[in-house]
Amino acid sequence: MAPHSGAACMEQRHLKIDARVVRPVAPSLALLVGFEQDDHPNHCMPFSAGRCESLPYALLHAALACVPWADYVVSPLVGDQFDALDLAAQLELAGYRGRYMVVTPSLPAPGVIRREIEQLCPSLTVELIPRARI
Repeated sequence: MAPHSGAACMEQRHLKIDARVVRPVAPSLALLVGFEQDDHPNHCMPFSAGRCESLPYALLHAALACVPWADYVVSPLVGDQFDALDLAAQLELAGYRGRYMVVTPSLPAPGVIRREIEQLCPSLTVELIPRARI
């Protein structure tokens, strides 16, 4: 029996990378849902240095299917077709793991709304942003 060389005996192993898990190296991405074109809350926001894409509520799942690594989803507290609880439930359903930022009017107890969203959608990271701060 002939001895095997070390190179001949080594198994070739191939790494398979799941494209759904690997986040592309790029600036942050924020999906702005339900805002009017001239009403984008991107001035002085954590996501303002990144890429912002506007979309209607009806296209949320399609957008998350295309860019599941989106860092932020931003919406008003109440929109024409949804409210923050509706959107949070859809984000939870889609398995979204980024930050959900809700733009609110001035509220006396914003923590109550945040806790309610987090209670119904425990995997979401929710931040309420008063409109006056924008």
